[in-house]
Amino acid sequence: MSSIRKNTYGEPTTLRDYRGTVITVECRACDRNAKLDRKAMVKQYGASFTFLQLRRRLTLGCSRLNAEDGIDRCQTRFPCLLAAGLSFNKEDIP
Repeated sequence: MSSIRKNTYGEPTTLRDYRGTVITVECRACDRNAKLDRKAMVKQYGASFTFLQLRRRLTLGCSRLNAEDGIDRCQTRFPCLLAAGLSFNKEDIP
């Protein structure tokens, strides 16, 4: 069984779309890494929770995300999405 589902809509990628067991998170600017249990994230936020929302939730309080000039300089990303051939937004997939 495949660990991903094909993205066919122009909507943000959700926890439902990613079928791996672990969600990897990293921020190059802060040198932070984390591994999250996908089932726990689905239980806490729901399967329709998007990775954009998850990124926002995980980076609350980050000075790079909430800069005074309003520009998002946070470099938080999900390497597991790249490895699975997914992206934050489904329309970005080649």
